[in-house]
Amino acid sequence: MPHSCAGRNELFSRSRLLRENIVRWIRHIAVIKQKPGFLVLVSLLCASSVWATSEFEPPVKDTTRSAPPAKKKPAATAPSPGILKNTEVTPATAGKAPTDESAIKLPEMTIGGKVKPISKQTEGERYRLPQTTETITREKMDATINMMQAEDAIKYMPSVQVRNRYIGDTNAPVGTRTSGTSASARNLIYADGILLSSLLGNNNTNTGSPRWNTVSPGEIERIDIMYGPFSAAYPGNSMGGVINITTRMPEKFEAGVDVQQSFQTFNLYGTKDTFHNQRYSGYFGHRYKDLSFRFDYSHLDAHSQPIIFTTPLQSAGTTSPAGTEVTGAIPGQNPTLAPNYVLGAGNLNHTVQDNFKWKLAYDFTPTIRFAYTFGMWQNNASASAQSYLRDASGNIVNSGAVNIDGRRFNLDTISSGLPAFAANRTDQTTWSHGLNLRSNTGGKFDWELVGSVIDLSTDTVRQPTVNPILAAANGPGRTASLTGSGWHTFDAKGIWRPRIDFLGLGYHEISFGFHHDLYTLKNPVYNTNNWQTGGATGIFSNSIGKTRTEGYWVQDAWDFLPNWNFTVGGRLENWHAYDGVNTTTVNTSTGPPVLRTINQADKSAVNFSPKAKLTWAPMEQVRIGAAIGQAYRYPTASELFQTTTAAGITSNANPNLKPEDALSSELSAEYFPEKGRLRLSLFQERVKNAIFTQVGTVNGTQTSFISNVGEVDTYGVEFSGEKTDALIRGLDILGNFTWADSRIHENRAADEAAALLGPTPANPNAAVPSTGKRQPRVPVWRSNVVVSYRATDKFSASVMLRYSSRQFGQLNNTDTNGFSYTGLTSYTVVDLRANYRLSKQVMISAGIDNVNNEKYWVFHPMPQRTYFTQIRFNY
Repeated sequence: MPHSCAGRNELFSRSRLLRENIVRWIRHIAVIKQKPGFLVLVSLLCASSVWATSEFEPPVKDTTRSAPPAKKKPAATAPSPGILKNTEVTPATAGKAPTDESAIKLPEMTIGGKVKPISKQTEGERYRLPQTTETITREKMDATINMMQAEDAIKYMPSVQVRNRYIGDTNAPVGTRTSGTSASARNLIYADGILLSSLLGNNNTNTGSPRWNTVSPGEIERIDIMYGPFSAAYPGNSMGGVINITTRMPEKFEAGVDVQQSFQTFNLYGTKDTFHNQRYSGYFGHRYKDLSFRFDYSHLDAHSQPIIFTTPLQSAGTTSPAGTEVTGAIPGQNPTLAPNYVLGAGNLNHTVQDNFKWKLAYDFTPTIRFAYTFGMWQNNASASAQSYLRDASGNIVNSGAVNIDGRRFNLDTISSGLPAFAANRTDQTTWSHGLNLRSNTGGKFDWELVGSVIDLSTDTVRQPTVNPILAAANGPGRTASLTGSGWHTFDAKGIWRPRIDFLGLGYHEISFGFHHDLYTLKNPVYNTNNWQTGGATGIFSNSIGKTRTEGYWVQDAWDFLPNWNFTVGGRLENWHAYDGVNTTTVNTSTGPPVLRTINQADKSAVNFSPKAKLTWAPMEQVRIGAAIGQAYRYPTASELFQTTTAAGITSNANPNLKPEDALSSELSAEYFPEKGRLRLSLFQERVKNAIFTQVGTVNGTQTSFISNVGEVDTYGVEFSGEKTDALIRGLDILGNFTWADSRIHENRAADEAAALLGPTPANPNAAVPSTGKRQPRVPVWRSNVVVSYRATDKFSASVMLRYSSRQFGQLNNTDTNGFSYTGLTSYTVVDLRANYRLSKQVMISAGIDNVNNEKYWVFHPMPQRTYFTQIRFNY
C-alpha cells in the first residue's frame, strides 16, 4: 500500500534529523577519538540507521489470514528509523485527505502464521534458523502446568524428558529425541542469551546439570525448542536440540506477587511422610521512554522425598554371629537382579533458595538496543538420612556392626570406608551476567553482540566421614568444592539481506558469526576436622582443567522459487582441552596414604560441520522439509579431568576420550488448519564415538566410569498436534508421541574387555555384550496429552498425561529390574490444574501432579502424588 505524501515527507525529515544528530554526537565526542573500539561502535550505530533509511517503502503484508511461514520475496521488511517508538499508526486509506497523523505502518513479519514486529522476533525467526521448532507461551503455562520451577514449563513438549526429582532439584538434566537424561551436554539451554547448560560436564550431577534455578518461573514469557543440529548458528552440543527461554520485559509500569504452596504424600519402603514446599516471588518493572527495566525475586523453601537408599549386596556381608541383631532390613534385588538389602534412605533434602534478577534495556535509537541481565542465585541445603534398622528394644540403629540374617555388616564403613547414613550440607552462590547489543532494522544488514558469564563463586558440599553419633559432635569429614568453576561465552553475529534477485535465481539472506567459550573446572576435595564448619586440613583429591572452543559459521537462506527454500551452512570449530591435573590420595602398604599427581596431556581438535535443509510449501497451509546436519560434541572438562569422591559417589574421568561425531537427518511435514497445527517428523541420528557414563557398585561404593562407544544409531517418528476450540468452543487439545529405535551398533572393544572381566557380584550378567542393545535412557515410546477447557472467561480446567515406556541404564541392558534404587521404569502420570480469575489482577489456581500416585523410578524414586495451590496478583 503506498504511503501518503505527508508520511513520506515526515519519514525523510526524521531520517535526515537522525543522521544530523548522530554526526553532531560524533563531533561532540571527538575528544575520545583515540579509542578505536568506541568509534567502531559509533560507526555501527550510524551505518545501521543510514542503511535502514535506504530501505524506503517496505512492502506491507496482508495480515488478515492465518498461515504457515509464507513465501519470502523478500523475507523481511525494513522499518523506517524515523518512526517514533511506542507509536500506534495505521496505513493511509485511499481517498482520504492526509491528516496530522502518521500514515506509516509499523514493519511486520509473518512467522508461523503470526504477525510480529521485527524487534520481537525470536532467535530462530531473526536468523531464519531451519530447525523444527515447538513453542510454549506464558498463557499455555498458566493454563496447564503446576509450575514451581522453570524446567516444569517443558514437561509436556514433544520428545522432552526432564529428570526433575523434587521441587528445588539442582540436578535436572533434559533428555531429547535421541539422547537420554544422562547426556546433559547434548543439548543447549539459553535464557535471554545466557547459557544455562553447564558444559563443565555431561551428566546429571552438579557439574553437568543446567542452571534452571537461576530463572524464576514467573519471569518466563515463552520457550522455543529447536530440534536437531541443523543450524550452523549453534555449537555441536545442539545435536539433541536447543531450548531458548525468553523472559518478559515491560512496556509500561507493572508489578506482581505470586505465592505457591505444595505438599507431597510419599510412601516407599520404610519411609512414609508428607513433604511441604513454598515459593514466594515478586517483580516490578517499567518502561520510561528509551529505558526499560525489570527486577525479579524468588524465595523457595522445599523438602524432598528420599533421593538415595543404602542397598548393600547380601553377599557383601560376612557370615558371622557377631554384631547387633537388627530387624527392618528389606530384602530385594538391585537392577541387575543381584540380591541386596534396603537398610535405609538418604538425601532427604531441605533446600532454601533465593534468586535475584535485574534486567535493563536501553534503546540508543529506534533500531539499536542494549540489554544487560544480572542475576544472583543462592542455595543453602541440608540432607539427612533415615535408618530402617531397629534393635531388639525397638531403638533406631544407624552405626556400628549389625547382624542381618546371620550376616555381619559394618554401618560405619559400608560404603568404601564411609558411613551408611551420612548427612551433608550444601552452600552455593552463582552469579550470572548477560550482555546483548543488537540492531533491529530489518533492512539490508543487522548485527548482534552477545556475551554471558556464569561464576560459581561459592559451591561446596560438606559430608562427615564418621558415623552419625560422631558426626553430631562435629566429627571429621570432607568438603568437596566447585568454587571458582564456571564459564563464559561470546558471540558476534550478522545477517545480510541484499533483496536482489540474483540472475533470476531467487533471494538470499546470509547470516554469519563468531563464537567463543571457555569452561573452567576447579574441584578440590579437602579433609577437615569439623565436617560442618571446619576449615581445610589438607587435600584429599583435586581435579582441575579447562576447555575452550572457537567457532566460525555462515548460513544462507535461499528462496529460489515461489514456494521453495534451501538453507545451507557450515560451522568450523577449533577445540582445546588443557591445564588438566589430577591429584588423589593413595594408600600404601608401608606407611600412611600419600598424594599422587598426574598432569594430563593437552588435547585439541578442528572440525567442520555442514548443514542443509530444503523446504517446500506446495500450498498455503502445508510445509514439507528435509534436513541433514553434522555436529561434533567435544568432551567436557569433568569427563576428561574430574576424578573425585563426593557425597558417597566416586567419579572417574577419562583423559583419552574422543569427540562425538553425529550425523542427523529429518523429514518433516506440517499442516496448519484453522486454529491448529499438525506435524509429523521422521528422524535419524548416527553418533560415532558416543560418550557414556556408566554407574556401578565397586566395593560397596557407587562408582561412575566414562568411555567412548563405537557407534549408536537412532531412527524414530515424532508426531505433534494442537487444536484450539476443538469440537466445541473453549476446548483446547494438545498431543504428541515419539517412537524411537535407538541401538548400539558397534562397541566391540568394550564388549571384549567385559567378557574378559566376567560377571561381578553386583552384576551377574556384566559379560553380556552391549552391541545391538538399546541406548541407555532413551525409551521406545513417549507421549503427552493436554486437554484444557475454558468454561468461562474466568474459569479453566486442564487434564494432562505423561507416558514413557521403560528405559535401560546399562549399555548391555542387563538392568531389567527397574523397581529398585538406580533402576528405570515405565510410567503413566496424570496431572490436573484449574484456574479461576477473581478479577483482572488476581488469579487463584489449584492442581495435582501424579494424581494416580504412580510409583516410578528414573534412577531415583520420582515424586508421588503432589498437591498445589497458587494465588497471583499482577498490576
